Amino acid sequence: MNVSIFVGDIADADADALCTSTNPRLSLRMGTGASVLERGGSAVSRACEAIVLAGPLPAGSAHATTAGNLPHKVVIHCVASDAGHRSSTEIVRLCVRNAVRIATGAGCASLALPILASGHAHVRFDDSVQTIAEELRSASLERAVFVVNDPDRAEPARAIVRRVLGGDVEIVTSTRVEPEPASPWD
Repeated sequence: MNVSIFVGDIADADADALCTSTNPRLSLRMGTGASVLERGGSAVSRACEAIVLAGPLPAGSAHATTAGNLPHKVVIHCVASDAGHRSSTEIVRLCVRNAVRIATGAGCASLALPILASGHAHVRFDDSVQTIAEELRSASLERAVFVVNDPDRAEPARAIVRRVLGGDVEIVTSTRVEPEPASPWD
């Protein structure tokens, strides 16, 4: 599998499928969800609303919606935290496993993932990167893209991915990069 680190907005990542890191209500108000909503449009929001009609979704689950106006085949919403905004590496692992299953089932050869649960959900950045890489070891994808929005996070992510998956890991930087605020959980 070809693996790269993309520095920029998840909506700009070059992949067939994009993942968001979200909560049990598939909120698109902040982070990767807000980016997908802004660029993908209201069709993504309506699809998320239809999925949560029966109530909150379990942490670790993943749910596909249209990509709306985005040029991607599908958006996969990973429920990376519970209702209390708590997560764990096991929840991250389940999100990746379920996202890969959905992506390959939709005929996607490539998947772009943010560093799941490393923001509001209290999982350390390094632990999330390692967990994602470990879960991708057995994935039947041609390409995986780890997405970070802060250039200072690219090298640490690459070091972890190389340690877990081996091989060359290219860093690609978008022309639209804004620094991420510091996380109190690192």
